[in-house]
Amino acid sequence: MSQQKMLSKASVLLIFLALAAWAIWSETSEFAAAERAAVAAMPETGDGAWRRARVWDDGRAEYCVYEATWRRYGELYPGRVQLVLVKEPWAPDLEVKADQPRDGGFEVLKLNYIRDVPTGVYTYHQMASVFVRRDSGLVQKLSVMSSEACGLSTARMTGGVLETSSYFDGQGTASRPYPPSALPEDGLPLLLRGWVGTDPPAGLEVFPSLMAGRFPPLEATLYRASRRELGEIELPAGTFEAVELSLESADARLRYVFDRRPPHQLLEWGRDDGTAYRLAKCERIAYWQLNRPGDETWFPETLRWAPAAGEQSAAEPADRPAAQPAG
Repeated sequence: MSQQKMLSKASVLLIFLALAAWAIWSETSEFAAAERAAVAAMPETGDGAWRRARVWDDGRAEYCVYEATWRRYGELYPGRVQLVLVKEPWAPDLEVKADQPRDGGFEVLKLNYIRDVPTGVYTYHQMASVFVRRDSGLVQKLSVMSSEACGLSTARMTGGVLETSSYFDGQGTASRPYPPSALPEDGLPLLLRGWVGTDPPAGLEVFPSLMAGRFPPLEATLYRASRRELGEIELPAGTFEAVELSLESADARLRYVFDRRPPHQLLEWGRDDGTAYRLAKCERIAYWQLNRPGDETWFPETLRWAPAAGEQSAAEPADRPAAQPAG
């Protein structure tokens, strides 16, 4: 074979390889660009009219308390859950509630999700604070803690970075990117309200709950989402026209039932392991003023307890007198 033919074949091969590399790069770049564009153009979480309603400007909070059944140690334990939803001004420079107006400030809806469950001689105290922009519905910040007699674990997400600290071996303290397209499970009692009146997308990416001592695998899961009208249901808190939003994956099913009327309070919640919440009472109140002895009577009688670790076992009466901490 002549040198000229060898050079010609080598040139053809180089051109072919270059075209193949360009095609792969182009496809990858286009996919990445499309993915970035999809995330950048993510719609609000459904219909945002409920977030912008004037009810949030009345200076009070939506304060709801639930009878809870919680799966732990292979058993189902009774407990209490509180969901507190309130409007706050936001200070973007510090990522906290603003006491004074800030340049570039905006309003958020803050969900405080509080779960207290006695297990034997100690009690789980768990809480998530989820801050969502009132205008866009995007999650601005997430702060979570779980404590009991064995230890304390915390998590915080802001600026697209998730920082976790667990007392369990193999977890410890870590930092990782937070998936921008994922909804935090701990914020779904707020974030799903936009789909009470309209069908949700077929799939929703959900980041697992961080209200745990030992964190689950910190990866988003794609859930199939569906909506159905339940009609009238009876709960300890009263009678409601209800809408169910179900999320199903290969490993789990989450069930959220909301009041059909705005602002769509959560009525029931359940997981396929038997964990469940049922609404016992919900009102708009200035709860931060109810911090004096006797104010605990706002709770239904069976839920008037605030146990501390070691203070009350699950076998003791739930209405035993207990000191009420400041809010």
